[in-house]
Amino acid sequence: MSNEFEYKIEYEADKESGQITATIPELNHISSFGDSFAEAESNVREAALGYLEVLVKEKKEIPRSVFHTEGTYLKIFVPQTV
Repeated sequence: MSNEFEYKIEYEADKESGQITATIPELNHISSFGDSFAEAESNVREAALGYLEVLVKEKKEIPRSVFHTEGTYLKIFVPQTV
């Protein structure tokens, strides 16, 4: 089994604060935010990696991307042992 996973990221901009929210629906809708798309993506990558590490530690199945459509995808390498 490959240790590399790819998940679609959905972005939303808050018009009032200017902050960007990045969400990964296939990982229990994990989300994070930042002042830019790059910062939001970096923050959601960190949150997703933490979530996936817990799944590995608890010996639960890591979700695979079900379908690919146009958009931004995040590749994450997950160690098999944490």
